[in-house]
Amino acid sequence: MFTDALILPMLSGFAEAACAAGAITEKEAAIWVADQEERSRSGRAFLALPIFIASGRRA
Repeated sequence: MFTDALILPMLSGFAEAACAAGAITEKEAAIWVADQEERSRSGRAFLALPIFIASGRRA
C-alpha cells in the first residue's frame, strides 16, 4: 500500500496509458491526476497493488 506523493508518477503513468489506449481523454486524465495530487497533499492518497506469489512442485 502506498499513501504518499511517491505514488504520483505511477498514477500519472496509468492516466497516460489510459489516454494512449483511447479509454479516456487528455482532459479527463488531467482532471484525475490533479485530484490525485490534491489527495496526496491532504494526506488522502491511497494505492494498493495486490501481488500474489505462488509456488508448487510436481508430485
